[in-house]
Amino acid sequence: MSALPQPEDDLDWLTSTLASDASGGRGVFPGSIRPLAAGQHIAGRVSTATVSEDDNLFIRRATRLGPTDGRILVVGGAERSRSSCMGGLVAAALVQAGFVAMVTDGLVRDKLELAEMPLKVWCRGTTPRAGAKNGPGSNGTPTDCAGLTISPGDFIVADEDGLVVWPAAEVAELLAAAREKSRRDEEASRRIASGAGLDGPV
Repeated sequence: MSALPQPEDDLDWLTSTLASDASGGRGVFPGSIRPLAAGQHIAGRVSTATVSEDDNLFIRRATRLGPTDGRILVVGGAERSRSSCMGGLVAAALVQAGFVAMVTDGLVRDKLELAEMPLKVWCRGTTPRAGAKNGPGSNGTPTDCAGLTISPGDFIVADEDGLVVWPAAEVAELLAAAREKSRRDEEASRRIASGAGLDGPV
């Protein structure tokens, strides 16, 4: 698992569209999960947490456990929550623990405060309402986030177009496919710029 790319690796070229093309459209999150701030991009392995509806106890526990499988925290179980699963204080604790991003099917609060932090956030929306801290839930087990099953060590690519998750066992293969698709896209871009059209001379 240590051979998988990490968020700090040079993966700026790896967009969600390339990730989706490489996987044949598998693992694409629904459009309801959006970046909290403009210009966000992340690619790397994930740690997982599952929370109960309107509760954030196991996100708080993730701040103590740290990135067990990856520095992107994926939080499932909040798809029907009306309360926030994270605000400024929890986000600051996640940063202190070593996380670089959080993806959740829940809501967050303190949007302006979060926007000033290094933690990148993808979520369903915002609300001022605080969540409870009672559980149940889990850390480090597969979680259902926005209808997708995400396992510890899986690989997520997220930007302003959306999010794509790759199974851990397929990352090397899919990364190679994404590189090849990027190469072909660059060739097509040069053809268009030269006046030859999208598919080259007829």
